[in-house]
Amino acid sequence: MKTNKILFLFLLSTILIPSLVFSAMSSTNYYIYADSVDYGGGLATSTSYDLQDSVGGGDSTGISTSTSYEVRAGYQAAVKGVLSMSLSSDNIDIGSLSASGLVFSSSMFVTVDTNSVTGYSLSISNVNGVSLADVSDGAVDGDSGSEEYGLALTGSNRMFSDDRAIVNGLVLVSSSAPVVSDQSTLIFKAVRSNNSGAASYSQLVTITASANL
Repeated sequence: MKTNKILFLFLLSTILIPSLVFSAMSSTNYYIYADSVDYGGGLATSTSYDLQDSVGGGDSTGISTSTSYEVRAGYQAAVKGVLSMSLSSDNIDIGSLSASGLVFSSSMFVTVDTNSVTGYSLSISNVNGVSLADVSDGAVDGDSGSEEYGLALTGSNRMFSDDRAIVNGLVLVSSSAPVVSDQSTLIFKAVRSNNSGAASYSQLVTITASANL
């Protein structure tokens, strides 16, 4: 009798602070986050530090708002914005693949908030460990009679609707605009065949959220 196969997934979330978020002015090639009215200053650098300064700016400070705009007055009062990501779990256990030809799965939720005017992307930036054979026909279903392992997605901003191999650089979710509590479901699937040997498998998958350029 074959020993049941056990597959574990451990997921690590990585959050990148966006390099492009709110901008005061923009064009096809440039973003200006904030401007100032002055007569001097600039960027000074050394081995250890960068200093962005201005000379002769107005002395008014504080935040003024209207329906369409927000003015943050004062010395270098620039705020780039925020990007946050949360996972419902950082430990996914598909469990014992107790029968060949049957699909076993486990899910987690990823929630992203950002005020980036260019939106964000969620991707797999690194995969370490050993898994079953990657799915190659778009469906982890056991119909082919071979072992398969992959990832499916749900959510309004998902990048694909079939099952994909879990590989470095795979873009999972993308939005071209700011989002509030944008939730996607990652469904990890596995199926073994009659010819699969008994073993245990585990992976460390790094998921990265970053602002779109």
